[in-house]
Amino acid sequence: MKLDFATVLTDAWTLFKRDRDLLLRIAAPFLFLPAFALALVVPDPPMPDAAAGNSEAQAMVWADAVQTWAAAHGGWYLLAYVMSFFGTSLFYALYLDRDQLDLRGSLTRCLRIFPRFLLAMVIVSLPAGAGLLLYAIPGLYILGRTMLTGPALFAEAPLGALGAIRRSLALSRGAGLPLMGLAAFSYISGWLVGAPFMMADRALREGGRPIRSRWRSSMPVQRSPRWRQGSRWP
Repeated sequence: MKLDFATVLTDAWTLFKRDRDLLLRIAAPFLFLPAFALALVVPDPPMPDAAAGNSEAQAMVWADAVQTWAAAHGGWYLLAYVMSFFGTSLFYALYLDRDQLDLRGSLTRCLRIFPRFLLAMVIVSLPAGAGLLLYAIPGLYILGRTMLTGPALFAEAPLGALGAIRRSLALSRGAGLPLMGLAAFSYISGWLVGAPFMMADRALREGGRPIRSRWRSSMPVQRSPRWRQGSRWP
């Protein structure tokens, strides 16, 4: 398999311009709204306190806090991920069906294949997530090699979850590094697009002084050349 990075991006942009009305209608409820709702109403999972040291007691306290948080909010995270996976699978059903189904037909086919797609995504996410947490590059490589799992499920049906993963590994043989680059591009692009929203969310949660005041207070104070002791700042 040969992969031209620039051609992939050009083709994706061409498809988006052609079908942007339909794509945005699908992306809004299945991709954007679940993530936005999580950021808006669900608190972040507790993080370990670096200042508290690495004692076993502190680790137990943090583990209990994570367990309490998961019991209270983990279901919402699970629902958001399932909705985002369904939206992704609906894109595959729209573009990869041999009969060029309309939206209603694609929804029907997506509902039929989605359980296998969800299982395949869970299987892929376990090693990929571990790789991202450890050194990032192994996780991105796994994401790249398994990137064709979803397309294989819809384009070469009937396939099971494990069969689709094996098919993705076979199709991506020899193109691991370009696909890793594509996965890294998607990962970093998603982070850059979401960064302004996360900054705005952090600013709104802080409260207190306005954003402009906090920004000005963080800037270094420079003295004017005309400053003299006892006079006011210019």
